[in-house]
Amino acid sequence: MAKKVKKDASADEPKRDTLKWTQEWDNVFIDAMLEQQVNGYRIDGTFTSAAYANMLKRLTNELKYPFDKDHLKNRMKTLKNNFNSCYDLFRGMSGFAWNPETKLFDAEPETWRELIQAKPAAKKWMTTPIQNYGKLLELFGKDRATGSAAESAKEKARRWAQEETSIDLDINEVPNVTAEFGTPFQNDAHDDNHEPNGAENVSFEGNSPCESSFKHRNKKVKTNTIIEKQFEAMNNGIKEVAEVMRVGNAISEKLVAIQERCKQRCYSETEVFEELVNIGVPDYLQLDAFLFLINSPPKMRAFFGVPKELRQELLIKMMSATNV
Repeated sequence: MAKKVKKDASADEPKRDTLKWTQEWDNVFIDAMLEQQVNGYRIDGTFTSAAYANMLKRLTNELKYPFDKDHLKNRMKTLKNNFNSCYDLFRGMSGFAWNPETKLFDAEPETWRELIQAKPAAKKWMTTPIQNYGKLLELFGKDRATGSAAESAKEKARRWAQEETSIDLDINEVPNVTAEFGTPFQNDAHDDNHEPNGAENVSFEGNSPCESSFKHRNKKVKTNTIIEKQFEAMNNGIKEVAEVMRVGNAISEKLVAIQERCKQRCYSETEVFEELVNIGVPDYLQLDAFLFLINSPPKMRAFFGVPKELRQELLIKMMSATNV
Protein backbone atom coordinates (compact mmCIF):
# COMPACT_ATOMS: atom_id res chain seq x y z
CA MET A 1 0.00 0.00 0.00
CA ALA A 2 1.43 3.35 -1.05
CA LYS A 3 2.20 5.77 1.71
CA LYS A 4 0.30 9.02 1.72
CA VAL A 5 2.59 11.97 1.41
CA LYS A 6 1.63 14.78 3.77
CA LYS A 7 0.96 17.90 1.77
CA ASP A 8 2.81 20.98 2.87
CA ALA A 9 0.17 23.52 3.85
CA SER A 10 2.48 26.36 2.96
CA ALA A 11 2.51 25.24 -0.66
CA ASP A 12 -1.06 26.49 -1.12
CA GLU A 13 -0.36 29.85 0.47
CA PRO A 14 0.18 32.72 -1.97
CA LYS A 15 3.72 33.96 -2.11
CA ARG A 16 4.30 37.42 -0.75
CA ASP A 17 4.84 40.04 -3.43
CA THR A 18 8.48 41.09 -3.19
CA LEU A 19 8.49 43.24 -6.33
CA LYS A 20 10.89 46.15 -5.90
CA TRP A 21 9.93 49.27 -7.81
CA THR A 22 12.58 51.50 -9.34
CA GLN A 23 12.27 55.24 -9.81
CA GLU A 24 11.87 54.72 -13.55
CA TRP A 25 8.92 52.38 -12.92
CA ASP A 26 7.34 54.92 -10.57
CA ASN A 27 7.70 57.69 -13.16
CA VAL A 28 5.98 55.65 -15.86
CA PHE A 29 3.24 54.46 -13.47
CA ILE A 30 2.47 57.98 -12.21
CA ASP A 31 2.28 59.31 -15.78
CA ALA A 32 -0.01 56.42 -16.68
CA MET A 33 -2.33 57.23 -13.75
CA LEU A 34 -2.46 60.91 -14.75
CA GLU A 35 -3.25 59.91 -18.32
CA GLN A 36 -6.19 57.75 -17.24
CA GLN A 37 -7.46 60.45 -14.89
CA VAL A 38 -7.38 63.07 -17.66
CA ASN A 39 -9.14 60.65 -20.01
CA GLY A 40 -12.00 60.22 -17.53
CA TYR A 41 -11.24 56.70 -16.34
CA ARG A 42 -11.10 57.72 -12.68
CA ILE A 43 -14.48 58.19 -11.02
CA ASP A 44 -14.83 59.56 -7.48
CA GLY A 45 -11.16 58.88 -6.82
CA THR A 46 -11.30 55.26 -8.04
CA PHE A 47 -9.74 53.98 -11.24
CA THR A 48 -12.04 51.90 -13.43
CA SER A 49 -11.27 48.42 -14.73
CA ALA A 50 -10.59 49.93 -18.11
CA ALA A 51 -8.05 52.28 -16.52
CA TYR A 52 -6.16 49.37 -14.98
CA ALA A 53 -6.19 47.52 -18.27
CA ASN A 54 -4.78 50.56 -20.08
CA MET A 55 -2.12 51.14 -17.41
CA LEU A 56 -1.05 47.49 -17.43
CA LYS A 57 -0.69 47.60 -21.19
CA ARG A 58 1.44 50.75 -21.08
CA LEU A 59 3.70 49.59 -18.24
CA THR A 60 4.20 46.15 -19.76
CA ASN A 61 5.12 47.63 -23.16
CA GLU A 62 7.43 50.34 -21.83
CA LEU A 63 9.09 48.53 -18.93
CA LYS A 64 9.11 44.98 -20.31
CA TYR A 65 7.82 43.41 -17.10
CA PRO A 66 4.67 41.26 -16.66
CA PHE A 67 2.82 43.47 -14.16
CA ASP A 68 -0.60 42.51 -12.80
CA LYS A 69 -3.39 44.54 -11.25
CA ASP A 70 -2.31 43.80 -7.66
CA HIS A 71 1.14 45.17 -8.42
CA LEU A 72 -0.41 48.49 -9.43
CA LYS A 73 -2.83 48.63 -6.50
CA ASN A 74 -0.12 47.92 -3.93
CA ARG A 75 2.26 50.47 -5.42
CA MET A 76 -0.47 53.08 -5.65
CA LYS A 77 -1.18 52.60 -1.95
CA THR A 78 2.51 53.09 -1.08
CA LEU A 79 2.81 56.22 -3.22
CA LYS A 80 -0.37 57.66 -1.75
CA ASN A 81 0.73 57.01 1.85
CA ASN A 82 4.08 58.72 1.25
CA PHE A 83 2.35 61.68 -0.38
CA ASN A 84 -0.20 61.96 2.44
CA SER A 85 2.58 62.22 5.02
CA CYS A 86 3.97 65.29 3.25
CA TYR A 87 0.64 66.78 2.27
CA ASP A 88 -0.79 66.65 5.79
CA LEU A 89 2.36 68.21 7.20
CA PHE A 90 2.88 71.11 4.77
CA ARG A 91 -0.69 71.88 3.70
CA GLY A 92 -1.64 75.47 4.46
CA MET A 93 1.88 76.47 5.53
CA SER A 94 3.73 79.15 3.63
CA GLY A 95 7.45 79.49 3.62
CA PHE A 96 7.73 75.94 2.26
CA ALA A 97 8.05 75.10 -1.42
CA TRP A 98 8.82 71.80 -3.10
CA ASN A 99 12.00 72.06 -5.18
CA PRO A 100 11.69 70.03 -8.41
CA GLU A 101 15.49 69.78 -8.69
CA THR A 102 16.35 68.50 -5.21
CA LYS A 103 12.90 66.91 -4.66
CA LEU A 104 12.98 68.44 -1.17
CA PHE A 105 10.86 71.04 0.59
CA ASP A 106 12.74 74.35 0.83
CA ALA A 107 12.27 76.82 3.68
CA GLU A 108 14.23 79.28 5.78
CA PRO A 109 16.10 77.70 8.74
CA GLU A 110 13.96 79.61 11.25
CA THR A 111 10.77 78.34 9.60
CA TRP A 112 12.05 74.77 9.74
CA ARG A 113 13.06 75.24 13.37
CA GLU A 114 9.61 76.39 14.41
CA LEU A 115 7.88 73.56 12.55
CA ILE A 116 10.15 70.88 14.00
CA GLN A 117 9.65 72.28 17.49
CA ALA A 118 5.89 71.92 17.08
CA LYS A 119 6.03 68.67 15.07
CA PRO A 120 9.28 66.71 15.65
CA ALA A 121 8.32 64.17 12.97
CA ALA A 122 8.80 66.89 10.34
CA LYS A 123 12.58 66.79 10.74
CA LYS A 124 13.03 63.84 8.39
CA TRP A 125 11.58 65.81 5.49
CA MET A 126 14.53 68.21 5.57
CA THR A 127 16.67 65.48 3.98
CA THR A 128 14.14 62.97 2.62
CA PRO A 129 13.26 63.66 -1.03
CA ILE A 130 9.79 62.98 -2.40
CA GLN A 131 9.69 62.36 -6.12
CA ASN A 132 6.97 63.67 -8.47
CA TYR A 133 5.26 65.68 -5.71
CA GLY A 134 3.50 67.97 -8.18
CA LYS A 135 2.06 65.02 -10.10
CA LEU A 136 1.06 63.21 -6.92
CA LEU A 137 -0.71 66.39 -5.84
CA GLU A 138 -2.76 66.22 -9.04
CA LEU A 139 -3.61 62.58 -8.34
CA PHE A 140 -4.24 62.52 -4.60
CA GLY A 141 -4.46 66.10 -3.35
CA LYS A 142 -8.19 66.48 -3.94
CA ASP A 143 -8.97 63.09 -2.35
CA ARG A 144 -6.93 63.99 0.71
CA ALA A 145 -8.64 67.35 1.18
CA THR A 146 -12.23 66.10 0.79
CA GLY A 147 -12.12 62.57 2.14
CA SER A 148 -9.20 61.25 4.12
CA ALA A 149 -8.46 64.55 5.84
CA ALA A 150 -12.03 64.87 7.07
CA GLU A 151 -11.94 61.33 8.38
CA SER A 152 -8.61 62.01 10.03
CA ALA A 153 -10.08 64.98 11.84
CA LYS A 154 -12.92 62.82 13.18
CA GLU A 155 -10.49 60.19 14.35
CA LYS A 156 -8.36 62.79 16.09
CA ALA A 157 -11.40 64.31 17.82
CA ARG A 158 -12.48 60.86 18.99
CA ARG A 159 -9.00 60.04 20.26
CA TRP A 160 -8.66 63.34 22.10
CA ALA A 161 -12.05 62.80 23.74
CA GLN A 162 -10.95 59.38 24.96
CA GLU A 163 -7.69 60.76 26.33
CA GLU A 164 -9.37 63.48 28.39
CA THR A 165 -9.43 62.80 32.12
CA SER A 166 -12.94 62.43 33.46
CA ILE A 167 -13.54 63.35 37.09
CA ASP A 168 -16.80 62.04 38.55
CA LEU A 169 -17.62 62.23 42.24
CA ASP A 170 -20.41 59.77 42.82
CA ILE A 171 -22.32 60.93 45.86
CA ASN A 172 -23.65 57.41 46.24
CA GLU A 173 -20.10 56.21 46.93
CA VAL A 174 -19.80 58.54 49.97
CA PRO A 175 -20.91 56.57 53.06
CA ASN A 176 -24.32 57.42 54.45
CA VAL A 177 -23.00 58.65 57.76
CA THR A 178 -26.37 59.28 59.36
CA ALA A 179 -27.82 55.93 58.37
CA GLU A 180 -24.76 53.88 59.33
CA PHE A 181 -23.41 55.67 62.37
CA GLY A 182 -26.30 57.70 63.77
CA THR A 183 -26.12 61.48 63.74
CA PRO A 184 -22.37 62.32 63.48
CA PHE A 185 -22.76 65.84 64.83
CA GLN A 186 -24.61 65.04 68.04
CA ASN A 187 -22.99 66.12 71.28
CA ASP A 188 -21.31 63.31 73.17
CA ALA A 189 -23.29 64.31 76.25
CA HIS A 190 -26.54 62.93 74.89
CA ASP A 191 -29.82 64.13 76.37
CA ASP A 192 -32.41 61.36 76.21
CA ASN A 193 -35.16 63.87 76.71
CA HIS A 194 -34.13 66.22 73.91
CA GLU A 195 -33.62 65.32 70.25
CA PRO A 196 -32.51 67.77 67.56
CA ASN A 197 -34.79 68.02 64.52
CA GLY A 198 -34.23 65.10 62.18
CA ALA A 199 -31.85 63.31 64.56
CA GLU A 200 -32.10 59.65 65.34
CA ASN A 201 -32.08 58.27 68.90
CA VAL A 202 -28.78 56.76 69.98
CA SER A 203 -29.40 53.71 72.10
CA PHE A 204 -27.02 52.82 74.90
CA GLU A 205 -28.55 49.46 75.56
CA GLY A 206 -25.83 47.06 76.56
CA ASN A 207 -23.13 49.77 76.38
CA SER A 208 -22.02 52.51 78.69
CA PRO A 209 -22.41 56.15 77.55
CA CYS A 210 -18.60 56.52 77.47
CA GLU A 211 -18.18 53.47 75.24
CA SER A 212 -20.88 54.63 72.82
CA SER A 213 -19.39 58.12 72.68
CA PHE A 214 -15.95 56.70 71.85
CA LYS A 215 -17.34 54.53 69.05
CA HIS A 216 -19.29 57.48 67.71
CA ARG A 217 -16.18 59.68 67.54
CA ASN A 218 -14.21 56.87 65.89
CA LYS A 219 -16.85 56.50 63.17
CA LYS A 220 -16.84 60.26 62.58
CA VAL A 221 -13.04 60.19 62.04
CA LYS A 222 -13.31 57.33 59.54
CA THR A 223 -16.08 59.10 57.64
CA ASN A 224 -14.16 62.35 57.46
CA THR A 225 -11.09 60.48 56.18
CA ILE A 226 -13.10 58.88 53.38
CA ILE A 227 -14.58 62.23 52.33
CA GLU A 228 -11.17 63.89 52.41
CA LYS A 229 -9.74 61.17 50.15
CA GLN A 230 -12.62 61.64 47.72
CA PHE A 231 -11.97 65.37 47.47
CA GLU A 232 -8.21 64.84 47.26
CA ALA A 233 -8.67 62.47 44.30
CA MET A 234 -11.00 64.94 42.61
CA ASN A 235 -8.54 67.80 43.18
CA ASN A 236 -5.64 65.80 41.71
CA GLY A 237 -7.74 64.90 38.68
CA ILE A 238 -8.64 68.54 38.08
CA LYS A 239 -4.95 69.48 38.26
CA GLU A 240 -4.10 66.81 35.67
CA VAL A 241 -6.80 68.05 33.32
CA ALA A 242 -5.57 71.63 33.73
CA GLU A 243 -2.00 70.56 32.89
CA VAL A 244 -3.14 68.69 29.77
CA MET A 245 -5.11 71.74 28.64
CA ARG A 246 -2.14 74.03 29.30
CA VAL A 247 0.22 71.89 27.20
CA GLY A 248 -2.38 71.52 24.44
CA ASN A 249 -2.95 75.28 24.32
CA ALA A 250 0.80 75.92 24.10
CA ILE A 251 1.15 73.55 21.13
CA SER A 252 -1.90 75.07 19.43
CA GLU A 253 -0.47 78.57 19.82
CA LYS A 254 2.82 77.50 18.22
CA LEU A 255 1.02 75.87 15.29
CA VAL A 256 -1.14 78.95 14.77
CA ALA A 257 1.96 81.14 14.82
CA ILE A 258 3.62 78.97 12.17
CA GLN A 259 0.51 78.96 9.99
CA GLU A 260 0.20 82.74 10.27
CA ARG A 261 3.73 83.02 8.93
CA CYS A 262 3.09 80.37 6.31
CA LYS A 263 0.02 81.04 4.21
CA GLN A 264 1.41 80.57 0.72
CA ARG A 265 0.58 77.38 -1.01
CA CYS A 266 2.66 75.00 -3.10
CA TYR A 267 1.91 75.21 -6.83
CA SER A 268 2.20 72.17 -9.04
CA GLU A 269 3.91 72.20 -12.42
CA THR A 270 0.51 71.95 -14.09
CA GLU A 271 -0.79 75.02 -12.26
CA VAL A 272 2.33 77.02 -13.16
CA PHE A 273 2.02 76.24 -16.85
CA GLU A 274 -1.73 76.93 -16.91
CA GLU A 275 -1.13 80.33 -15.30
CA LEU A 276 1.46 81.21 -17.96
CA VAL A 277 -1.12 80.45 -20.63
CA ASN A 278 -3.84 82.36 -18.77
CA ILE A 279 -1.83 85.57 -18.49
CA GLY A 280 -0.98 85.52 -22.19
CA VAL A 281 2.69 84.54 -22.27
CA PRO A 282 3.61 84.01 -25.96
CA ASP A 283 3.88 80.42 -27.10
CA TYR A 284 7.58 80.66 -27.98
CA LEU A 285 8.35 81.89 -24.45
CA GLN A 286 6.13 79.56 -22.45
CA LEU A 287 8.58 76.68 -21.98
CA ASP A 288 11.47 78.97 -21.01
CA ALA A 289 9.25 80.79 -18.53
CA PHE A 290 7.96 77.48 -17.14
CA LEU A 291 11.48 76.12 -16.51
CA PHE A 292 12.57 79.47 -15.10
CA LEU A 293 9.81 79.43 -12.45
CA ILE A 294 9.85 75.78 -11.37
CA ASN A 295 13.64 75.87 -10.94
CA SER A 296 13.44 78.83 -8.58
CA PRO A 297 10.86 78.53 -5.76
CA PRO A 298 11.52 82.11 -4.51
CA LYS A 299 10.81 83.51 -7.99
CA MET A 300 7.74 81.30 -8.27
CA ARG A 301 6.44 82.72 -4.99
CA ALA A 302 7.13 86.25 -6.20
CA PHE A 303 5.31 85.50 -9.47
CA PHE A 304 2.15 84.29 -7.72
CA GLY A 305 2.46 86.95 -5.03
CA VAL A 306 1.60 89.89 -7.30
CA PRO A 307 -1.83 90.68 -8.79
CA LYS A 308 -2.73 88.67 -11.88
CA GLU A 309 -2.50 91.65 -14.23
CA LEU A 310 1.11 92.33 -13.18
CA ARG A 311 2.46 88.78 -13.38
CA GLN A 312 3.54 88.86 -17.01
CA GLU A 313 5.38 92.16 -16.54
CA LEU A 314 7.15 90.86 -13.41
CA LEU A 315 8.05 87.59 -15.15
CA ILE A 316 9.69 89.42 -18.06
CA LYS A 317 11.68 91.61 -15.68
CA MET A 318 12.92 88.63 -13.66
CA MET A 319 13.87 86.66 -16.79
CA SER A 320 15.64 89.68 -18.29
CA ALA A 321 17.61 90.20 -15.10
CA THR A 322 18.95 86.64 -15.33
CA ASN A 323 19.49 86.75 -19.13
CA VAL A 324 16.97 83.98 -19.81
